[in-house]
Amino acid sequence: MTLFPRPAESRRRSALGFAFALFAAALPLPPAFAFDLFARHQVTAQFATAEGKPMAHAEVRVFAPGDLKTPVETGHADAQGKFVFDAPRDGFWTAEARGKGEVARVMIRVGGGSEPAKRVPPGLVIGLLAALVAIAGWYRFTRRRKS
Repeated sequence: MTLFPRPAESRRRSALGFAFALFAAALPLPPAFAFDLFARHQVTAQFATAEGKPMAHAEVRVFAPGDLKTPVETGHADAQGKFVFDAPRDGFWTAEARGKGEVARVMIRVGGGSEPAKRVPPGLVIGLLAALVAIAGWYRFTRRRKS
């Protein structure tokens, strides 16, 4: 028994604050704050016509290594003919731009350097987060028992 027990209202506010923090952490972030923890490379392709003019706002399709039938990403190039995409694995990626009767195709070698890129396994990240939540819960439980 403690000399100064916490009132029930204080415990309720604490529990509501904890529930709100969990809810806020579960909300998806807007695209401006998106970050792919497991992406290995960010690739920029720039497309131009045969005359050397940028293919502004051309429709772009990106194909993964070994699969030229199914695009893994689609979109439009910017005003300078640039298109940025994430390549989660090494190999020869193909990007194709179509605009105003012209087609431009580029093959981009991703990775393959002298040393392979290090990747954080998703299981390790989830396991570490679970361990941190368990430690926080244990700490909260022991602090509550002492008071």
